[in-house]
Amino acid sequence: MTGPGAELEREFTALSGFTIDEAYGLTETGLVAVSPPDRIKLGSVGQVVPGVSVSIRDDNGNVVASGADGRVWIKTDAACIGYWGDENATAEAFVDGWLDSGDVMRADADGYLHFRGRRKQIIVHDGSNINPQEIEGVLFEHPSVESAGVIGIHDEIHGENVRVYITLRDGSVRPPDLELIRFARGKVG
Repeated sequence: MTGPGAELEREFTALSGFTIDEAYGLTETGLVAVSPPDRIKLGSVGQVVPGVSVSIRDDNGNVVASGADGRVWIKTDAACIGYWGDENATAEAFVDGWLDSGDVMRADADGYLHFRGRRKQIIVHDGSNINPQEIEGVLFEHPSVESAGVIGIHDEIHGENVRVYITLRDGSVRPPDLELIRFARGKVG
């Protein structure tokens, strides 16, 4: 986790002596992941709970390697059976007992899940998938940037273009757009 969220978590822990434990769940499935109390990882939503199966897949439905981003598919007996009065939405989200959450995550080598964004928020520019949260996190590292928000703007030729809104740190001079673009491009993998 990068950016002000990680910094705030560290400050909170230092001041209070308590670690924030993030978890992950959906209305459709209930609780999916939580950290064991003695093994919380900063920025992780935890490990998959008993009775739930998670599969992280690419856009073609193939399971991705550990450490790679992909969509979270969830299977549990606790899942709802569909969306009330919306057979199309049910058919899109539920396939062979699995729910396509639309959330993008990665799993680390220890099986901890790390939330990366929502598929519907992914910006598609010339066929490349751009994670707004990743760009925001990188921009937080720039010495002039206090906060950042990244959205996709529809474009007839490119699909979507990236638009960034920033708030400057007190006393900072606004850097040229090209400087911020180069800064972000140099850090985004």
